[in-house]
Amino acid sequence: MSASSRRDRVRAEARRLLAAGVAGHVFPGAVACLSWRGRDGQLETTEAFAGVTGPPAQPGKPVHEDTPYDLASLTKPIVATIALRLVARGALALEARAESVLPDAKGTSGGAATIEQLLTHRANLAPWGGLYLDVPHEPGSVSARRWIIAEALRRPDESPTGRSVYSDLGYMIVGEAIARAGGRDLDELLTSEVTRPLGIPDGQMVFAGALSPDRRADLCRRCAATERDDWRGVLVRGEVHDENCAALGGVSGHAGVFATARATNAVGRAMLDSKHGKSDFLPAALVERALAPRPGGTHLLGWDAKSPEQSAAGKRISAQAFGHLGFTGTSIYCDPVRDLVVVLLTNRVCPSRANEKIKGFRPAFHDGVIAVLDAPLD
Repeated sequence: MSASSRRDRVRAEARRLLAAGVAGHVFPGAVACLSWRGRDGQLETTEAFAGVTGPPAQPGKPVHEDTPYDLASLTKPIVATIALRLVARGALALEARAESVLPDAKGTSGGAATIEQLLTHRANLAPWGGLYLDVPHEPGSVSARRWIIAEALRRPDESPTGRSVYSDLGYMIVGEAIARAGGRDLDELLTSEVTRPLGIPDGQMVFAGALSPDRRADLCRRCAATERDDWRGVLVRGEVHDENCAALGGVSGHAGVFATARATNAVGRAMLDSKHGKSDFLPAALVERALAPRPGGTHLLGWDAKSPEQSAAGKRISAQAFGHLGFTGTSIYCDPVRDLVVVLLTNRVCPSRANEKIKGFRPAFHDGVIAVLDAPLD
């Protein structure tokens, strides 16, 4: 089997599986992007897509490879990548306490945590809170943002110290700290530290909440819809699905990025290439530190290791794989053994988050495409 033939077969299997997902009402539509390096070191990339951007009542447009999706918590590894870029050039220290960057955080649970503890979900902060329901200011305003971050800083978790507790609140805080250390808003750092260095085309990876009205209208026309939200009273499209992020103005460390599958794949590819010494995007030693196993859970710095019990990425992906999931139905997994990145973007929450069929589909998808990728050459 030639490299092109292998690529074609992987694409065909991905298309078949995505079409089955649409037919099985796992999601209205989806896009996948896979990249891997062959034995000759040549980078291969393929994409597949199926379905439509909206729910049955409002199907919208057919999905294609450039359809943007709300990445949800896939924002976290992207924000962590920004942090590592700042660390690499000395603008941020992983050992620094959050309060050293955010003076208003002094005396709070979150302020005492280090940047590394926040990025690895080991800051002993509550996992979540419906802050958007309690904010006494107009959602999206500067006052609302200040109030929400202050509340996040003051909400500890009761778990034993050192235990990994996945926390949106921790990433809200660390997003603020990264912006302060970088001297620019988080959306500007996304451009300067990720999309521009990686050659991601303009508009393919953005914080939707930071866009001008005309650019947001364009995103709304192109992107996949998410949920019919009772809080906002609309089918959400072109606006972040996560309510806390929406109340923050759409830009946060824990959610808010919209991107295409290929752009998302580029971030995972940069991690693997930096790890393997094939890119100077990040120092290999810093990547190794970020991906080093830590006691207390599987959460790494910005990423999650493959669980020994079960994995959303299936059984075939290597034990060394790392990745992340997003609530809207998105995922990215990187396999250092195969030098493989698999991105799956769906809007499984459209029209309702009650649809959890993605939990069965996602591992089957990864097992299916990896089986074809691993098939011996003819």
